[in-house]
Amino acid sequence: METQKRDKIIPGKTNFIKKSGFSSEKEYKEKMAEKGKFMYHFHLCCPSLPELKIQMEELEQRLTEKNLRLDRFGVSLDYAMALPENEREKYRRNEALYFEKQADWNILGYPSHMQPHLGDNMIGSPASYENTAAALKAGVTTIGNISQFFGWDYPECPDLETRTEDTVSAIKLMAKYKDCGTLIHSNLDDGYGSAACDLGLLIGCALLEKYITEELLHAKLAHSFGDMFQSPFKRLVFLSALKKIHKGNITGSMIFTNKLGRNKTDKSLNTAHLSECLLCDMAGQFLYQTGHAVTTMANGGLTSDVTAEEIIRTLEYAKELEKYVPEFVKMIDRKKIDSTADSIVKRGEYFLENVLTSLGKRIDIQNPYDLMLEIKKLGIKRLIDESAPTPDNDVIITDYAMYIATERR
Repeated sequence: METQKRDKIIPGKTNFIKKSGFSSEKEYKEKMAEKGKFMYHFHLCCPSLPELKIQMEELEQRLTEKNLRLDRFGVSLDYAMALPENEREKYRRNEALYFEKQADWNILGYPSHMQPHLGDNMIGSPASYENTAAALKAGVTTIGNISQFFGWDYPECPDLETRTEDTVSAIKLMAKYKDCGTLIHSNLDDGYGSAACDLGLLIGCALLEKYITEELLHAKLAHSFGDMFQSPFKRLVFLSALKKIHKGNITGSMIFTNKLGRNKTDKSLNTAHLSECLLCDMAGQFLYQTGHAVTTMANGGLTSDVTAEEIIRTLEYAKELEKYVPEFVKMIDRKKIDSTADSIVKRGEYFLENVLTSLGKRIDIQNPYDLMLEIKKLGIKRLIDESAPTPDNDVIITDYAMYIATERR
């Protein structure tokens, strides 16, 4: 693999970081959290680089005019970007961004008002290493989505050994530049939401990732969630639990807006849905200061026809809600939130112990490659089913599991 040769890259700095005065997004996020400042994230669904450039320029202009800040933004990569370079062209879908050269990646670092984030089809994909290296050169330092290694499949690349080796190499590369503020993003809903039916098992998956990423490979993990959390109570409990499993040393990426509760017939009503998520997640940051950015979403959802004006409008809603947060949190029973979080962390720890004990009978669980490959071959759903502790009265069913059960009736 010539790892030593491949590792010789120089991480870049985006215009946002250069302007911020901080050494990295990680440092920026930690300082903002310490000061009690809310951070905001939006996902841009641009199908081409020209459209991305236009939207970034429009956003920059309107953020300046409105004196607003969009701390970070995500983009979607074309599915083909997850595949080895010589396989990409024939699987290209033209539905998201496709980068042909380093200069294309570098475009992400142009904005001075917001830091880029990369999640899907990066770490965990068959092209993990080359995509991660290119992103680092462009100044992107929060890169995911490791949970997709366990939860996603790429039928075009069935060689699990090579995919695992490439994923491990990408994580090692991120670990090498940890002093530059690199964070490995993981959207737990995305990788395990359909397999982990209760919050304790979902935290167990987070603990398993943490063991592999931080203890074995020495990189820094940034856990994320929210897509499949409709209950404000569960959102706060899970945030508290994440802070507990990271022993307080947590720098989150973002908390996603819930998708389950969105109105599909009258999209204009989704302003109410967004406001609920914003107020809950802002309260969570007020109380726990985990460094997660709060995600805003236009009424139409994650679509390519969302305008800069709509994005700005969501930020204006968020800024308007900020003034309500200090009084709102007075109504939150933090003792109940934290005690409930303790119970799901305990269940998650039992799950991790069961996984490592079981797999340790046939592989070296201190070898990250062997461990990841064995889990991938076994399948995350089967692993969870076989290693789940016996349910008790403290089990909290995930909203996604409840949603699916309702849909099947």
